[in-house]
Formats: sequence, structure tokens, C-alpha cells
Amino acid sequence: MKRFLRAVLPAFLLAVSVGQIYAFTNFSDEIARHIGHSQKEVQFAFSLGIFFLGMGAAFFGKIVERNIKLSTIVGMGLFILGLCVTGVGILAKSLLLVYLGYGVLVGTGTGVIYISPVKTMMLWFPEHKAIAAALPIISFGLGSTLSTIVYRGFSVGSDFSLISARFRGFFDYFSVSSDTSQIATVFFAFAAFYAVPMSIAACMLKKPKVLVQSFGHGIPSLEFSYRKLFCDSFFLRAWLFMFLNISAGLCLIPLAKQMMKSPAVGYSEGVVTAVIAVSGLMNGGGRFLFAWWSDKLTRRINVLLLILSISASVMLTSFVPAMIGLALLVINACYGAGFSVIPAILADNYGMTNISKIHGAVLSAWGFAGLAGNQAAMAVSRAFGGYGEGANGYTAVVSMLVIVYLANLVNAWTLSRSTLKVSKELKNS
Repeated sequence: MKRFLRAVLPAFLLAVSVGQIYAFTNFSDEIARHIGHSQKEVQFAFSLGIFFLGMGAAFFGKIVERNIKLSTIVGMGLFILGLCVTGVGILAKSLLLVYLGYGVLVGTGTGVIYISPVKTMMLWFPEHKAIAAALPIISFGLGSTLSTIVYRGFSVGSDFSLISARFRGFFDYFSVSSDTSQIATVFFAFAAFYAVPMSIAACMLKKPKVLVQSFGHGIPSLEFSYRKLFCDSFFLRAWLFMFLNISAGLCLIPLAKQMMKSPAVGYSEGVVTAVIAVSGLMNGGGRFLFAWWSDKLTRRINVLLLILSISASVMLTSFVPAMIGLALLVINACYGAGFSVIPAILADNYGMTNISKIHGAVLSAWGFAGLAGNQAAMAVSRAFGGYGEGANGYTAVVSMLVIVYLANLVNAWTLSRSTLKVSKELKNS
């Protein structure tokens, strides 16, 4: 029960709150209409948010190591302030304030909160580090669903039932559809709504009283400094794994609907909706399944080879346009898996002492991939004629993704071999 109250429940509350950042597409239309800018300009706030998420995780790792409660309060403060500044920006019709609020402050706060529970979970559950690290990461993915329900509401019942209920979300409650200025009020309401579970979690989250050094796997820990870390070959290849895997995922996932509805593929609206709905479940399922699998492996790092082999194989099948739906589902699972297994792999190699700093530094790859992946896919597609009847743009994007996954597979193989070499040297010493 103590592990549940001090780790599992607060980790869930924090992660499901900041997962709201992935629901920005719900509000972008209303924001764009109210402030008088294009949706593309407004949508850049999300890309900016992902960049600062990575930067926040990278540069606030020291605070997480030093004081878990302080880091949680700092992250929560930035997140709540960012929602309020976004609301002010909408009222003032200022795109720059929206960028500052949602892009810089919400993004940075999310990054700090994202890494705060991970080490704590691994310390409370040392026998299942990958699963423990994956639980808050899975909850992060659920945050988008929670935000959508809070914003849009939901219905129960059917036309064939005498009982039907409609639970109004913020969208209806503040009459956003009839007055887009009310979208600003929604962000103030979100700030108040999320402040409650995050404050409860900040009070509950606590590290166990253990010697964290006892959780290493015998491989010497890096004497920590960011300069040494960014010169360490294992770290650089782990960073490259994350950058390439996230970039490839963000090449496909945001553009999946456009690709599936293109004349080259021709999926119906119902099939497209079903694939997108199931892909979210695949993302969470992949995070859990591969984390569980890695806890069973003698050499956990081999799970990276498995993730990338599956990704490359499924992309090869999607040269047949009709297979792109299957590719989206599998890539979503493998995309999520990369996030869930990397903390435990880093802990295996460096020990637990500085894991929040090292994990945060690796997540800086997320920030850069957030700017690179989607833009790369759109640029390649446009250069080869888009997703029209000729399907040249479609084929070009798929070809690019196959190359990225194969390159990352080679990178992961060298990473695995370097770890094996270190293990043999320790065994013979």
C-alpha cells in the first residue's frame, strides 16, 4: 500500500495531467479563429511545446535528483502558469503569448513533470524497473484522452435505449461553439482543474529510504557532468536511438490521416477513424508489452533491436499503400515502446545515482525530433508530388522511413555490442 500511495498514484496523477499537451489539436481551430491567425501558425505552439518538453527534461534533471518535491512543484507551477498565459494570449489575440504560454511554459513544465516520477517508480520497484518506469509514461499517453473528455464531454446511451445522458465538457459549458472568445476561459478552467490532482500528487510523491547505488548492474557509473555525458559513446548512441525513433514516428503519426485518405490508399472515413482510435491503444500497449518483455530478458538492451526490426519490417510492407493502416498501428506500438524501455536501459548501464539527469538529457532528443520529424515528412512528400494518384510522395516518405529505421537498427546493434564488451571485461576482471 505504501508503494501505491508514495509512487504509483502520484505518478499516475502527474503524468495523466501533463499528457494534456498532446490534446492541443482539440483547441487549435478555435484559437486560430479567435486570434485571427492560420491553424498552421497556431499549431506551431504544439511543436514548440514538444521542443521545450525535451529541453525541460534535459536541464531540470539536477533538481529532480536533488529534491523530488521541489521539482514537482516547479514543473506544476510552470505547467499551470503556461495554461493561464495561453488564456491571456487568446484574450489579447497575441500569437507570441500563445507560443510563450503553451510552447515554452507548458512544454517546459511537462518535461519536468515527465521525468520526476520515473526514478521514484524504479526505486520503489527495483525488481521490475522497466515496468515501473513505463507506468507513468503510459499514463502520460492517457492524458490526451482525459483532456478530450474534459473539453468535449461524452455521451452514454443510444437511440435504442430509453436512458441517454450527455455530460457536457468545457466546450459546451462555456459555449465555445457560439463565441470563440470563450476558448480563453477554457484554458483558465484547465489550469484550475489540473492544479488539484497535481497538488495532491506533489504532497504524496516520495522516494524510498534506500541506497540507490545498490540498484546498478555492476557497470561503473559515469562520474556525472553534462560535458562528460555528451562525450560518452553509449549516451550518444542512446540519444541517437531516441532521436531517430521519435523522428520516424512523427513522420508518420501526424500525417497518417492524410495518407490513409489519399487517392493512393483510399481508406473510407470509418476505417480511418477506427485505425486512429486503435492506434492510441497500440501506443499504450506497446509501452507496457515491451517494458514487460525487457524485464524478462537477460540483456535488456536487446529489446531495442526487436523494436527496430519490427518497425523496419512493417514499413517495408507498407510500400503496398493498403498496408499503411497496419503500419500505423505497429509503428505506434514501437514508438511508445522506445520511451518506456530507455530509462531502465540507462539505469542498467549507469546505475541509479544520476538516472534522472541522464534520462532527462536523452529526452532532449524528443525536443529536436519534435521539430524535425513532421517537417521532414511534409518536405519529402511535397518534393515528390504529395499523396495524389501517382503516390510518389507516399512512396518517398515510406522509403525515407525504411532508411531511418535500418540506420537506427545498425546504431542499436553497435550499442548492444558495446554493452556486451563492457560486461565481458567486468566478468574477466
